[in-house]
Amino acid sequence: MPNLITTIKQAAMEAYEASSPVNIVFGAVVSVAPLKIKLEQKLTLEKANLILTQSIPALSVNDKVVLIRMQGGQKYLIIDRVVT
Repeated sequence: MPNLITTIKQAAMEAYEASSPVNIVFGAVVSVAPLKIKLEQKLTLEKANLILTQSIPALSVNDKVVLIRMQGGQKYLIIDRVVT
């Protein structure tokens, strides 16, 4: 049986995640086959965690991309390539 403190912490985390359903993050393509994107926070995402849209043309290594982190942080939607 979980203790009261653990239950309260879990409820607080769920409420916090629900209050901010998405985050915008930036990353760089480190591999195209298989697709891997390294985020600013040093996390490397693989294809299983990425959602591509039809509007995203073929990506190349070192391309900078902007992504939306879905609630829960398991999936990331690639919005577009960043141009400088």
